Amino acid sequence: MRGIETGGDSEMAYRRGYEHGVIELFYAIKRFLDPRTQEGVRAWIEKDVDAWRTRTMLGYPPVWRLRMLDRSDAS
Repeated sequence: MRGIETGGDSEMAYRRGYEHGVIELFYAIKRFLDPRTQEGVRAWIEKDVDAWRTRTMLGYPPVWRLRMLDRSDAS
């Protein structure tokens, strides 16, 4: 898992902070998790959270947020 990086705009700073927070939380609770759960959480962080963060560097807008808001309004 990667550490904190510098540079970028406010959206990237938010995403870096979110990813860093998830990594720190993982290290804090890791000893309480069984090995299989540890691997599942680590995979989620390394694949899903990292992909969510780095997707903005490729120029994709975070439209999933808008979809979630749209679904909640329809309820």
